Amino acid sequence: MNQGRRWLFLGILAASVTLLPGFCWAQSQDDLQAAQQQKKAVEQQKQDPEQEYTEEEYDAYDKAVKEPDLGKRPAALIAFMEKYPKSKLQPHIVFAYESLLFEYQKAGDSQKLLPLAEQWLKFFPNDLKLFAYITEAAQKLGQDAKVIEYGQKVYAQRPSAQVAFLIYQTYQKMKDTPKQQEWGLKLLEYPEFNDNFEIRMQYVIKYVNEKNLPKAAEYAYLTLKSLDLAKKPEAASNGDWNKAVTFVRRTSHDVIGMNLYERGKYNEAIEALRKALAVEMYDTAWYYIALAQWKLQEIEDAIQSFAIAELLKGEFQAKAKENCELLYKETHNGNLTAIDKVYRKAQAAIDAGVKIDLIVRK
Repeated sequence: MNQGRRWLFLGILAASVTLLPGFCWAQSQDDLQAAQQQKKAVEQQKQDPEQEYTEEEYDAYDKAVKEPDLGKRPAALIAFMEKYPKSKLQPHIVFAYESLLFEYQKAGDSQKLLPLAEQWLKFFPNDLKLFAYITEAAQKLGQDAKVIEYGQKVYAQRPSAQVAFLIYQTYQKMKDTPKQQEWGLKLLEYPEFNDNFEIRMQYVIKYVNEKNLPKAAEYAYLTLKSLDLAKKPEAASNGDWNKAVTFVRRTSHDVIGMNLYERGKYNEAIEALRKALAVEMYDTAWYYIALAQWKLQEIEDAIQSFAIAELLKGEFQAKAKENCELLYKETHNGNLTAIDKVYRKAQAAIDAGVKIDLIVRK
């Protein structure tokens, strides 16, 4: 098989629209309930007469949590944590600091949120909320390396399609194709992505480029199943959507047909390539249909298919002409008399958009 054939052009897929909305961290109901419980515990602790701390310690606490300058308050709270690591007042400090983080997150102030959340990791190095704050802020600030680093920490503690998709998109933005494909496989495990043919198509492309037709065909089948479930995103134009769908459907059937041909399943290969031609007329499918017909000793059909492939003027034009004339001579006493009749029928088929199963046999 000629490996130089132009199976794929990525520009069409680049116009496709992402199927998930932009990544956004909102505090979950669980997080809000936890904050409320923590606040309640803090209030109870304030009222507990058995708490033991020095007057100096309490003054430091009171000064930190009441620091009027919000820009200075985080440093004061951190200083208290460092100076009094075992203080009974520490829960109050934690609540004050995390309240600041929440307010910056709610206000969308990523410039302040990111460094404050990173500094707080010193005391809580495995805190999921801190990882989430950093991931969100880093994404908004375009700090891709941090999105990857902390997004993976979030995913390790709480796997989800949303987090996996953020990591996938970030690797895509960074043009790290191997990592993007690694996370693409994770995405395909989530039902939210059952209709995402774009990601599956990437694996068709990957394995075609690696000359692994069986694996490419495996993903081509999966791509077609997803395509049948997909709906046009509202943001996509009809033209772009139809162009992408045409490319994906044609290419998937083409890859499946080529794999079947290479495996010697010629009838099945013809059927798959017919499906590709039902989407779009192109020379390569006709050429390999002709080869399959030749293998099946359907010589008259093969002659007609080679003629169509030649007239479509693709990369197999010269080879199709050579084979067409060769077979014609073998069945017409070694000459090309009246071969023009074959080409007239071939041109009529092209002009009418007639597919292989509708061509009138000679």
